[in-house]
This record gives sequence, structure tokens and C-alpha cells, in this order.
Amino acid sequence: MKKTIFIAISVLAVLSSCTKQMELYNSEAVAKNNAESIFGTIDPRQDWNMTVKGTVTVTANADLDDIAKVQILTASPFLNDEAKVLAEANVKKGGTVTLNYDAPNTYDKLVAACVSSNGVYYIQVFKVGQSKVSFINAAKSRTTRALASEAPTFTSITLAAPHKTFNAMRAEAGETCVIDGITYTEWSDGTWAGEQVWQPADGNTFDAGWKMDTEKNRGIIFRDIEGFEEGELENIKAITEAFLYKYSKDQYSVNGKRNNIRLIRESANFTTNNNYLITDGVNPVTLIPIQVYTTEFKKDHIYYYYFKPEDIPANMTEVNYIKQLPKYKAIQVERTTTTVASNAGEFFRNKEFLLPFYGDGTPTEGVNTASAIFPKGYKVGFMNMKHAENDWTIATNLNGCTYGDGRLNYAVNHIKGHYLTAMDKSIGGSTLEGMQFEDPRIAIFSANGKTYMCFEEGCDCNFCDMIIEVGSGTKIVNERPFVVGQDYTMCFEDRPGTADYDMNDVVIQGQYMDATHVQISIIACGAYDRLFLCGVNGNIIKDDKEVHSLFGFSTTEQFINTTSLDKSPIVDVITKTETETVKDVLKRIYVYNASTDKKIEYTEEAGKTPSVIIIPIDFPYPVEKQRINNAYEKFGDWAGNKDSEIDWYNKPTEGKVFIRQ
Repeated sequence: MKKTIFIAISVLAVLSSCTKQMELYNSEAVAKNNAESIFGTIDPRQDWNMTVKGTVTVTANADLDDIAKVQILTASPFLNDEAKVLAEANVKKGGTVTLNYDAPNTYDKLVAACVSSNGVYYIQVFKVGQSKVSFINAAKSRTTRALASEAPTFTSITLAAPHKTFNAMRAEAGETCVIDGITYTEWSDGTWAGEQVWQPADGNTFDAGWKMDTEKNRGIIFRDIEGFEEGELENIKAITEAFLYKYSKDQYSVNGKRNNIRLIRESANFTTNNNYLITDGVNPVTLIPIQVYTTEFKKDHIYYYYFKPEDIPANMTEVNYIKQLPKYKAIQVERTTTTVASNAGEFFRNKEFLLPFYGDGTPTEGVNTASAIFPKGYKVGFMNMKHAENDWTIATNLNGCTYGDGRLNYAVNHIKGHYLTAMDKSIGGSTLEGMQFEDPRIAIFSANGKTYMCFEEGCDCNFCDMIIEVGSGTKIVNERPFVVGQDYTMCFEDRPGTADYDMNDVVIQGQYMDATHVQISIIACGAYDRLFLCGVNGNIIKDDKEVHSLFGFSTTEQFINTTSLDKSPIVDVITKTETETVKDVLKRIYVYNASTDKKIEYTEEAGKTPSVIIIPIDFPYPVEKQRINNAYEKFGDWAGNKDSEIDWYNKPTEGKVFIRQ
């Protein structure tokens, strides 16, 4: 009898085991059939991985006074709120550190950054997968181009006869100032009357390699220089393409061009010096064009002026004083590039232009005392006078003078058909969150130990019509970027076997905080099942806390942040090891569905159905009952071929994703 009972129990155990295996097999088969009925045939290689794991050793030898830490970033941090931290470590100057990162699969390059104790950044671009990064080559590029020992030794310069600016001519026209048939009174107060531009005359000679551009009486002083230092061009591209990229499709763009005015207003150089350079009194002030990205470059004539605030008469405002200052020619942009290079936005460095100091008096036609080096403490400002070379007509809307000091742009920014277009819609312009009438049109910023000027010559706010490096002679006002950690969004389906694939049953986010901390946020719950987020075990998010209850609901029959309801995320902070990435932490987190007694875990095993995915951005997940391949139309293509449409998550369908307020 006992033997019979034992045999029966053994048979039942085997049957039970087989049944569980069959259920598991059937559930996976059912899940795959369900997934393929929605997405089509799934690539058997598809592992649903959207990141590239890398390890890089960084030597902290950037050209900074001191170094407190090293970071791996997604992009240049200078005037760029889209740059994110992937990894970091505390390290002193000259030290070496090895960092792990999980980069979005759309990136082929990343940025290593050394950060000083007071927040100054120095960057170096490197390729994803590169094993070592050093800043030593990039640091060479900080070498001042024109040292005092390289300055020409002239003591006087002959100036040609001056010319009235468009501001002066329009001021003199008074109430008869008509531009393209429209009468303007913005110049009629007379404060612009008398503004003149000056340039050196033919016949001046210089030494130390400097020469006069006498072609067409252009009146500019320059020398030929070599191009970029090794490794420098990639850094410049990263800096300018992150901040000053020309084209964009967001709601603030103008004719498809990016709106950068907000970032311009946030620049340290703007907030500190109102886009003025401050002379160091040691080296000559020089300018080096590095990019001209405008079809109208032959119309751009760049002038400079200078003053000391203490020299302004007590009975004059600073603005009116500046209007009357002589403006001296620095660059005729046509002399620096070609139409082909301009159309392509090519980077170059071939000429360095000298800005002489003519003293504080009123210049005269003929011989004037001049020096190659400014005294210390002068404010140097810039004006771009836009017109065809011999076109001094004030009746066309394309001709105008624009300044780095926005107070001087009030009049020109009113000209309809061109300059006014860049103004904010609330004041008659055409741009959403565009310029105000006294915004700058030449902006100054610093990056990697150098200062740059960027120009907005016309009807939008992209500020990348021209980029000019300040070669030497002025003090650097360093930008101090504030860079936050990269977001990774983790989306769960609560019933993998019968998933509707709106991928919002539980949505959490992990954000890099520092080398040993990750912020975990539950941001949505689009399910009625009893769900527990396990593996966090923080102070707030615990294994025994049901997700709906964390949001304050006593019932599970409530969609949270997947329809119209917008509840604040449930936020916790947990620790990690220094070698772990945010994705490493997320991969340990899973959902336990108490309604079905199932555990939903992340896997990168090829061929599995996508019941959990980790997207390496702040991901706008689908709204309730909207399948992910409808909310992101390229998702299905990627599911069917893991090598195609890898950036599907950057292409949401309007109205089908949840936008958190």
C-alpha cells in the first residue's frame, strides 16, 4: 500500500512538473503570437536593447587651473541644456579614472569633460567604444594666437575718409525715413546722428607677418594662419552643433531654423558684460573667423568700437554715448570664405584679423596715432553692418546695423520684412518666444578656454550665421554649465501573454545623480491589476507597497498619468556602486503582479517578447490604449529588423503620447 501511494505521488509530481513546463512553453508561445499579431514578424536577433555599453579610461589633463571631477556626457554642455551626464568620478588634475556608461544607441560620439572646483568645463570628443581619452592635444589649441611678441610695431595708421552708418543716414532722414514704402520714426530722436565708420587706407604697411587687404579698398589688417590643432575641430563642432545648430523642427523654430535666443540671454558673457570683451592690456585684440553659414555673407561688414565706462560724460546715457563712438572696420566677411564653403557651413581657420587701438580722441582722415595693443580694461563692442559692398541705400529692409549690445538694436529690429521677423509674436514679429526689441544680435560665449562670437544677421534667432573666435587680447568670462544626469525610462506590460502593448502599465524613470546615487521615479500606471515595484527598496518605494497606493489611491481601478490625470511622480533615491550604470540598476527592478501571481522582468535575451523595455531618454510613453507601434510608427520596423530605425523613440506621433506637465 505504501509503495502504491509513493508511486502515485511521484507520478503526480512529474505530471505537475510537466504541466508547469507546458504552461511556461504555452505562455511564451502565446506571448510571441500575440506580439507578432501586433508588430509583425519579430527579428529573431531582436533583444530590445537601445543602448551601447562602454568603458573608457580618462586622463584628467585638461587645461584648467584645477580639476575636481571627470564626466562622460552625451553632448557639449556649453549653452546646451540637452547635454546629460552618463557617468562621473572625482579625480584630481593629472589623475586617471575608468568609467562605465550606457550610451543611447543613436550616438557614435560622446564627450569627456574635466570640471574644475568652481564649475568650469573643458571637453574632449571621443568615439563610442574608444578605450582611452586624453585632453593633452586639445589643450594645445588654447595657445594664444597673437602674443605681444608677435604684434606689429606700428605707431600710426592712415585712415580713409569716414562713411555715415545706416543709423546716421536714417536719423538724418527723420520723419521721411522710408524703407520699402513704410515710414519709420525709430531714428527720429536724433541720437544716431553723426555715427560714422572708419577703416585703414591703402598704403599702410606692417611687419611680423601682418598685412593690409588693399583689394577693393577693404581696409582690414590680417595675417595668414594655419588651421586647427589636432583634435580641436571635433571639439569645436561638438560645441557649435550642440548650441548653434542651424536647423530644427520644434515649435519655436523659424522657417525650420533653431531659435537660440533664450540660451543667448543665459550666457555668462551676456549677463556679466552685455556681450562686450574686456581688454587684458597685454596682447593684441584679434579675431579669427571659423565658420560662415549664410548665403548673404558678402553683405557682412564687421566693425568694432571701444570705451571705458568712466569716460562717459555725466550728462549722457551710456547708450547715447556708444552711438556717437567711431566704429572701426575689423573684417569684411567676403574676404574669409567662398560661396561653396558658406552654403555647406564648413569650418575653417585661415586668417587672423587685428583690431588696432586708435586712442580716445576723435579720428581724422589721414594719419592717426595707433597701437597694436589696447590698454587694459577697455570694453570692446561689435557691430555688423549689412549691405552689398557699394550699396548704401537706406530704403531697403536688408540694409542695417546690428549690435552685440542689444540696446542699440531697438530701431533696426523694427524694420518689417527682415529684422522684425525675428521678434516675438507678442510685439509684432513672427517668432514664438522670439527676440525683444533690445535683444543682442551678436552673442559672446566661452568654451574650452576660448571666447567666441556668434552672429544673427537677419530674420531668425539661430545665431549661427557667422562664428568668430577671439584670438587674443581679452579676458575670458567662463561659462559654468549646469548638467543633469541622463534619464532612462523603463516601461512594463503587466500581462505579457495578452499584452496590448501600450507599454504604460508601469512606467518608471532612472536618472543619474552622481557616482553612487540614482533617482528612481514611478511616473505612470496604466493598469487595474495589483502591482508592486520590486528591487528598489528605497525609503518610499518598497517591495511591499502597491503602486496605486503610492499615488494615494485606495483602489487599483485608476489609470495614473496615462489619460488626462497628471499626478506628481513618486520619487526615491537609492545607492549604487561606482562601477554601475543607471541601466545596470534598472535591470534589477521588476514588477510583481499580485493579480496574476506573475513576475515581469527585463531581459536582453534575443527572441523574447518586449514585456519590459528600457529607453535611454526621458521617453514620452503612449497614452492609454494606444499601442506603441501607433504612438511610434517606426517601432514595428525596428522590431522586425533590429538594425533599422534604431532612433524610433525620437519620433513620436503627435497626440498619441503622454506629455507630462
